Amino acid sequence: MDDLMQALFNDILDRLLEKYYGQTAYAQRRMRRDEIGCALWNQLSQDQKEQLEELQRAYDDVQMAELEAMFLASFDQCKSLALSHSA
Repeated sequence: MDDLMQALFNDILDRLLEKYYGQTAYAQRRMRRDEIGCALWNQLSQDQKEQLEELQRAYDDVQMAELEAMFLASFDQCKSLALSHSA
């Protein structure tokens, strides 16, 4: 993303995204994820915990890339809707 798009994306993450969680099952899904993660964490050796943390960072990176792609696609869609489609 260029600097302008990154600034817009960061603003949404910092100010607006949380406002929309209530329209989804975010809280319930997050709680369930955390419960499962905690149960798994407590069963792991130190080496396994380090490997799991590395895996989680990789998942986080993929999720962030997906959020960025969704933001860019949404921005393009909004821009397209704002254009005149008459000849």
